[in-house]
Amino acid sequence: MKHVIIDQQGKAQLYFLLIVFINLTIFSLIVTGVVIGIKGYISDTRSVYTSITCCESICSTCFFTLHTIATILPWVCIVILFVGICAAIYKALYIPYRNNSLIHSLPSLSIECYPKLKNIAHRMHFHNQLVLLDNSELRYAFTSGLWKPKVYISLGLCFYLTRKELQAVLLHEAQHKKNKDPLKLFIIQILYALNFFLPINHYLLDQFSSASEKAADDSAVNVSREPIELASALVKICKSNQTAALYPFVSYFKGQNVTEDRVRRLLEPQMPPPDLFKVYLYSSSFLSLFIATILFLSLFYKFLLPAYAPDCAAKTCHIVRCGQS
Repeated sequence: MKHVIIDQQGKAQLYFLLIVFINLTIFSLIVTGVVIGIKGYISDTRSVYTSITCCESICSTCFFTLHTIATILPWVCIVILFVGICAAIYKALYIPYRNNSLIHSLPSLSIECYPKLKNIAHRMHFHNQLVLLDNSELRYAFTSGLWKPKVYISLGLCFYLTRKELQAVLLHEAQHKKNKDPLKLFIIQILYALNFFLPINHYLLDQFSSASEKAADDSAVNVSREPIELASALVKICKSNQTAALYPFVSYFKGQNVTEDRVRRLLEPQMPPPDLFKVYLYSSSFLSLFIATILFLSLFYKFLLPAYAPDCAAKTCHIVRCGQS
């Protein structure tokens, strides 16, 4: 089981590093292109504007020349860059605010009053790292906190699960805490917003979440030796279907299909996993590469096209100046 844990943790780490590398590389290249070429974009825009208005009316043919299109595209890239930066800043501010608001909106209880939870926390050496939320109707558990993550569990879940199921859930969340998965997910979500135009990000985010969940499952089973109890807890929590709606930014549950895959791994670990994502991987990779290529060509077109000297005397629009024969 130990090599399986390392394998899933390695996959999660690989997907995380891929997301960081791909997004920072593309963002750096876009910023570099904008910084290097901004003066040229302004100059070319003025030249094109002069060219298409040389007859005191807009020549429609000019809108379809290669140079005119090449002049417009960098500004599209700048708009995309600006939107991505704004979205990333919004995510960076909103996610912690939303998480903290949700946590502080629910009062906490002392685990000393609940022997079942107290005994489990004592054996796991959780000390002050486990927070019991005073809500007997909701059933959920999650790990939250960027620098010093804590495990949160609702009173309703404590009553809903058996002792072994509760221990399996806490062991699962302890692995998220150990790996600082909330911080990694926070970074990924910011990069996802920054380069929102890359379809590959959605695939990598799903794969990171899946690998993180499976690594936490394997770690819990490696300690408890009770895969059936964890599978039972997953099914119960999935049926309650409250975590994602209440706490969307820290929930790792990605829907019924992912939960079914996790339960299958726990009950039948020898069965090969279903291969459902190859088509999506290839299509999203190709589309992301195509979009990135268009952006880079738009920003660095001045190095690829011959020098452009606008002239109103029929070189650009194939007309002569108005009033001249």
